[in-house]
Amino acid sequence: MATEERVLCFERKLLEDLGLFQGLSLEVEKYLPVVTSSSQLVYRNRSEAEQDKRYKQLIPYVLIICNDKILRYRRGRGGQETRLHGLFSVGIGGHISEEDHGLFSSGGGYHEGMRREVMEEVAVDEVKETAVAVINDDSTEVGQVHFGVVHIMHVANESFAGRRSGIAGPEFIPITEAVNDPAGYESWSRFCLEKLDLLFSKASASGTAAPERATG
Repeated sequence: MATEERVLCFERKLLEDLGLFQGLSLEVEKYLPVVTSSSQLVYRNRSEAEQDKRYKQLIPYVLIICNDKILRYRRGRGGQETRLHGLFSVGIGGHISEEDHGLFSSGGGYHEGMRREVMEEVAVDEVKETAVAVINDDSTEVGQVHFGVVHIMHVANESFAGRRSGIAGPEFIPITEAVNDPAGYESWSRFCLEKLDLLFSKASASGTAAPERATG
């Protein structure tokens, strides 16, 4: 019998103490160091974590950019989160599990987990990325038990491949197309698309160049 996946969580009270917010916050420097501190983290059985609103599961959410395009895919039936099936997403990533031995043995622990999740979902080369925002959405059942960390990641070309059945029809689409038609996206993606220019500006300020935006 397979052992149940144990996923990385922190207590919701920690978020409340830091300052509870709804939607997307650019104050990543305020939240990220605290919620990724090894002293605040615990692994819980995923089936329990998905139902226990006292905890938030920590989720890297990576926007992959190539020139003036953004990677989009549709949540497939093979994904474990059935509540998101059929919706478009521009965020790559997932739960950080206990199988990542020594994840927090060094300062780069969170980023190791984030990169592993991206490589499990799509095939990309080593690229430059930066954390630009955090997401808390208590308006949905899914959001009530998850906490997202938004990263901007640039790739040199569009060569990629979906690796999981949960990634359906991955494609790079013009950023202008994505931001002009947010309907049909999961809530986290809508939050990001609505403030995409601000996310790019924050990434640029930290040394990650923003793409040229097409006009017309």
